[in-house]
Order: sequence, then C-alpha cells, then structure tokens
Amino acid sequence: MPRKVTNALTPLSVKNAKSGRHADGGGLYLLVKATGARSWVFRFMLNGKAHVMSV
Repeated sequence: MPRKVTNALTPLSVKNAKSGRHADGGGLYLLVKATGARSWVFRFMLNGKAHVMSV
C-alpha cells in the first residue's frame, strides 16, 4: 500500500515556486533554477550511499 504524502505540492505552488529545491514528500523534490527552468529530482539512499535521479 502506498504511503500518503502529507505535504504534496499543489499545481499552483509548482507554478509559482521561486528558485530553489521544494520538497514534495517521499524524497521527491521540485528543482527551480534562477532562469525559471523546473525539473523533478528524486533523492534516495541505496546501500548507505545517497543517489539522485532527475528528469
């Protein structure tokens, strides 16, 4: 059963997000660059090492 995300970003908050990294819950982050470019980043631990997957 999937976990319920308590602090999920709304479509409006994604649209109006300032530059920086914004948590969406469960290791998923919205990365907004100073140019306004947006991308999703998933951070996780595997065998004790931090990893990042992005789109």
